[in-house]
Amino acid sequence: MNWQNLFSLIKQRLRQVIGLYAFLFIPIWVMYFLNRTLLFDLWNTLGIVPRTLTLGSMIGVVASWTMHGNFAHLMGNSLVLAQIIFLFGIFERNAYRTIAMLIVGSGLMTWGLGSPFSIHIGASGLIFAMLGYMIGGAVFGKRWGYLIACLAMGATYWLILKKGLMPQTGISFAGHFGGLCVGLLIGANSKHDYPILLTR
Repeated sequence: MNWQNLFSLIKQRLRQVIGLYAFLFIPIWVMYFLNRTLLFDLWNTLGIVPRTLTLGSMIGVVASWTMHGNFAHLMGNSLVLAQIIFLFGIFERNAYRTIAMLIVGSGLMTWGLGSPFSIHIGASGLIFAMLGYMIGGAVFGKRWGYLIACLAMGATYWLILKKGLMPQTGISFAGHFGGLCVGLLIGANSKHDYPILLTR
């Protein structure tokens, strides 16, 4: 086994993990505090309004994951994201592209499935899309890394899925269910991309 190539790959993926934390957490946290201190909660009014073709709703499709109603909402999503981002950074060759696809896909599904005259905000749609991607990749795409991760975190992820998919007042079932479906579909069509390390 070419250990130099292996260590190079590990370093590259760890850099990607750090980059992903910045890519997702900086917008989420910066926009939360800007919204609370300077924007007077106006940012959250640009969430997804299902089947509405307003500029605000279209912004919500791609940016609702940066909108949170309160600090508990922000922290709950951040703690789950922290675990999943690490796995994406390790197992995905181009994690940025994959996450961008999941953001847009989950946003569009929420826009199409959500209750009319409601505003959908929060990163939980993205979280469910990422969980769906991992499950779809593990079960259908034979992504063994994700399979091991899903088995190791099985109880935790099962509770997240079970709780998130139970209709609750004030919780976006459409965001959770739509995100999960998009993630499963994209994950099922993904392939692992581990380089072959040859002995010379």
